[in-house]
Amino acid sequence: MTVPLTMPRLGETVTEGTILKWLKKEGETVEKDESIVEISTAKVETEIPSPVSGTVTKILVREEETVDVGVELALIDEAGAPRQKKPADTSIAPEAPDEKAPAQPSAAKEVPAGVGFASPVVRKLAVEHDINLALVQGTGAGGRITRKDVEEYIAAGKPAAATAAAPAEPKPAPEAVPPAKAPAPAAEVPPVEVPGLPGERIVTMSRLRREIAQHMVRSRKTAAHVTAIIEVDMGNIHIQRERIKETFKRREGFPITYLAFVAKATIDALSNFPTLNARIIDEQRMALHDYVNLGIAVAVKDGLIVPVIKGAENMSLTGLAREIFELADKARAGRLSVDEVTGSTFTITNPGSFGSIIQTPIINQPNVAILSLEAIQKRAIVIDDAIAIRHMVYMPLSYDHRIIDGAIAAQFLTRLKHNLETWDFTPDLASFLE
Repeated sequence: MTVPLTMPRLGETVTEGTILKWLKKEGETVEKDESIVEISTAKVETEIPSPVSGTVTKILVREEETVDVGVELALIDEAGAPRQKKPADTSIAPEAPDEKAPAQPSAAKEVPAGVGFASPVVRKLAVEHDINLALVQGTGAGGRITRKDVEEYIAAGKPAAATAAAPAEPKPAPEAVPPAKAPAPAAEVPPVEVPGLPGERIVTMSRLRREIAQHMVRSRKTAAHVTAIIEVDMGNIHIQRERIKETFKRREGFPITYLAFVAKATIDALSNFPTLNARIIDEQRMALHDYVNLGIAVAVKDGLIVPVIKGAENMSLTGLAREIFELADKARAGRLSVDEVTGSTFTITNPGSFGSIIQTPIINQPNVAILSLEAIQKRAIVIDDAIAIRHMVYMPLSYDHRIIDGAIAAQFLTRLKHNLETWDFTPDLASFLE
């Protein structure tokens, strides 16, 4: 039986991927779950495992070609499965070399600040050849350092690092897919030349920007968007955060932000209004989640990525703060795994960190709602017929009117407001009080 290997969807907004390197050639055998090809998308660069054991009978897409999700990449004949089984490699895009392998002193183990985006696959190759990635010029979108960049750097015989050590011996160049066995690529249609006006520069959008554009338009066409906005007095959170923020940062090594408090309060509100933590299956059915996989929108160089905190309902305030910090750091460094960008059930975006006062966010499909945390500002408000200065914030909630009505959305926001204005976080923060 012939089984096709297709381009997987590695992220909820991903619509295409690029073949970086075939790890198996036509005629070679492959085990189930053994890595067969390296691919790159707008969000991650990873190795894809074979769905079955068998023989690679046909490679349908060449290296460096970009195809849509779902397109067949290769054909595998199960009848040609190898008799002797090798240990299956079930890992996807390891973050670092195997812990059991002997340590290799290398300047590439830590990517220096200012280095262009380098995927786990590229960093692993750099470690193997003792390459300092700070010396490699990235030619990919947004300055991404590709595998080809590193291989050409090695072939050029340039010094691996700023040391007296000799450069690592380059590996033989990978054997290309024979032209006779692969279909000729379709003729590329050159982009229509658009004359620029005086003072204009015509540039091509990055792959990530294109993915975001398609995802946002699709969401607007799919969901019946409505936005409700509530105003919250963050004085309660401000006081509690101020009491522990210095101790927290000194002990944990990262700051505790307002976003962590909002995330904790939001998870409670979702447990009371589960319709907002759902997805629509079809015109007659919806799925209500008994867990919260919290998506946190993170601004990166070319756009926005939404890493996901899995099982957020089981986390303490400190645990949420740590996950938010670590995932945001990995997103900006281009080190997110496939699992870390898929499976969200509700999303929070935080444009207030850039000074925004009110935005109406677009729902992150397949979620049915998204909360926006805007800038926290001192404002004069009326309390008991007196004017007072308080730390105030607007929180817009965009929701899908197909399954969420205005009354439910308003009740959800009211619950969130109550949590933030009244909750005592001392049980979570007691160890940081001095």
